[in-house]
Amino acid sequence: MLHLSLDLGKDLAFLEAKMLASVPNIRKAVDRALRKVSRWLEHQTKREIGQTLKLPQRLLSVRFYHQFYINNGERAVGVWFGLDPIAVRAIGQGRRNKKGLKVGQHQFNGAFWATMKNGHENVFVRGGKSKTRKIKRRDGQWTELPIKKVVLSIDGKSSEVFERYYKRAEARFAVILRQELNFILNVEGK
Repeated sequence: MLHLSLDLGKDLAFLEAKMLASVPNIRKAVDRALRKVSRWLEHQTKREIGQTLKLPQRLLSVRFYHQFYINNGERAVGVWFGLDPIAVRAIGQGRRNKKGLKVGQHQFNGAFWATMKNGHENVFVRGGKSKTRKIKRRDGQWTELPIKKVVLSIDGKSSEVFERYYKRAEARFAVILRQELNFILNVEGK
């Protein structure tokens, strides 16, 4: 009969010490992976929403907000995106044509560019639910009221893009976390 006795006390103690020392580094790796995933999510969704809605990405950048927090001891990241309609004046300069106003790649029939008394410029369209009526202004000119500000709704298509990328974000987080942990283990091992 063969009897084998191994003394692993020193080796196990060394491994336990290494693991305890690496716990803060593992937390840092999780934080870095969360930040990278949130930046990836922002970049991918901005690009696709911009292409889908034919909007410049600079308009979408101000609508993103990242928040890192710890929820019941677990690290998490919250990505917020504003789905409010975009004012047409923010898209770019308008060009008048026979149908109305073309701003960027979007055509708005019956729309016009106007400057208000306070100097505020915007794109408007006449009418609405009630009939328009002519009113004489203080400066002697006639205007048809009511007018309403023209906005571009981004809610529907943006929600579809976010749902699609939300499903991909978990898989992307797993890949990035593996890369970050691999980096930590290789740096500590040297």
